Amino acid sequence: METTTTTEVLDLVQAWAATELSGDVEAYGPLFADDFQGIGPVGFVLDKDRWEQRHRGDVVNEKFEILEPHVRHYGDTALVEAVQRQKTVARGRDASALFRVLLVLVRRDERWVIANVQLSGPLVAPGETAPWLKEKRGE
Repeated sequence: METTTTTEVLDLVQAWAATELSGDVEAYGPLFADDFQGIGPVGFVLDKDRWEQRHRGDVVNEKFEILEPHVRHYGDTALVEAVQRQKTVARGRDASALFRVLLVLVRRDERWVIANVQLSGPLVAPGETAPWLKEKRGE
């Protein structure tokens, strides 16, 4: 059972990644819970409609992959932690990077849907300085 469930969960995650890549706004419908929320890498929160609408001009993905997914099951809820690799233009700017992503999937009416996506990053290699860290200045 758990292997089948894990396969179903990962299939849904890959369907979401394919939708992000294609930008097909209509394809999100069966993937997302009605009360879906997405949290972007800089903290913005979007509902289902606003998440879908990003692809109507603001976001274009040339590459979008989910790497190293790890699934944890809690009854009718599954958490998928992974790395998201994207080659993306957002609002006319290069937004290509690696991000840590957490997806919360829930089973509703005998099928899995995505209830939440949360991004953090971009990822920084060990020993590198995060671009948002600033030098401390004298007081």
